[in-house]
Amino acid sequence: MSDVQQQTVVEVDTEDAARARWNGPRNPWPVVFVTAWILAFFVFVAVSVYENAWRFRDVAASFWIGAAWALPLLVVVHGTHAVRFRRGGPLAQRQNAVFRRAAARLLAAARGAGMPELDEAAVLRMLRARDNGPDPGTGERGGPDWPLLRWDLPLAGRRSRTTVVAERIGTPEPGGRPERTRLTLRTPRVEAARPGAPRPVARRGHDPSADVVVLGAYRSDSPAPITASRIGGAPAVPRDWEWPTCAEHDEPMQFTAQIEHRSTLVSAFVCQFDPGTCDSWDADSGANAAFVFSGRDLVLADPPVSPHGDPDDPDPVYPPLLPDSMLLGTASVTAARDGVVTAALDVEGAVVAGQYGGEPPWIQEDDTPEGLAFVASIESEPLGFDFGDAGRAYVFSDGRRAAVLWQCT
Repeated sequence: MSDVQQQTVVEVDTEDAARARWNGPRNPWPVVFVTAWILAFFVFVAVSVYENAWRFRDVAASFWIGAAWALPLLVVVHGTHAVRFRRGGPLAQRQNAVFRRAAARLLAAARGAGMPELDEAAVLRMLRARDNGPDPGTGERGGPDWPLLRWDLPLAGRRSRTTVVAERIGTPEPGGRPERTRLTLRTPRVEAARPGAPRPVARRGHDPSADVVVLGAYRSDSPAPITASRIGGAPAVPRDWEWPTCAEHDEPMQFTAQIEHRSTLVSAFVCQFDPGTCDSWDADSGANAAFVFSGRDLVLADPPVSPHGDPDDPDPVYPPLLPDSMLLGTASVTAARDGVVTAALDVEGAVVAGQYGGEPPWIQEDDTPEGLAFVASIESEPLGFDFGDAGRAYVFSDGRRAAVLWQCT
């Protein structure tokens, strides 16, 4: 079994990124808008009354004259905002430049400390995000959960078990302690393989005859079929299929996994729009969805469009399609304790992603949906899914319908 070494590599000053990130709450434009609309309303009323009462115009003409006095103010205010804050505008470019300079410092510091090359896009998303969602279980006496200021950063174009953890140190509000970002290198310690020992990961289809197998996530060296078992990336779906949306947020759910299971493809989706604010852990809440596809005539799904698209945030923290993906292979389990898979994968580039078949490795009580059988569990760590604190997703199917839910500690 492999162990993991942790080594704190470097801390970088990212206070400039923190100031740019928290510029939103100090944005004066909401006050400007409210003031402009109030003034426009009073101008409209005053001019309309004057024209009707003192210049003896009819009501319709008075209203049109009042609108002609009031509308230019609103046009000027909203036009100025659109020009200054449009995507690619001067203020947006200035803010993006701040994040790019901070990302360049982080990448240079990591490179200078001998770390593997980080994915620049992931570093930029981390710097722009105020937090990585709520940290479940940290709230006291019904209070809100504390923000989670920790990210697992992927490497740039490499297939490796090494991960880099980014943690923010400081106060995540304006006026607090200056922000610094700490990078921690997590390097696996792999024991030398015994002569003749079998490879733990069989990069093949699942074997339903096995009682319990480990799901190993890895990055392929060659293109794989679109129906191959995977986490992240884009799902394989029928041509007339519609992307599921969260019943609470009306936002597209995030694709989690597709799993080859008994000649079908079981695909799971979980809402990650604002983790912790909808009941995505409940299989019947409408905040998650699972489908059973035949595996024939499938195509890769196009990215869904958010009905509440935010032009100021083109890179959301929890996009419906993750930019990273990993294929799933299997490894037979020879010893399990209480139905929970404890075997690790000792092959470079593979990490434990869950369990396929057998008894569900419940974190809490048994919550199997009625009439469905356990297919697989998915761990949150490989791609950073938000399943709560040390959470795990569970996928079920009867060959015609499917369900997904998750539990955490």
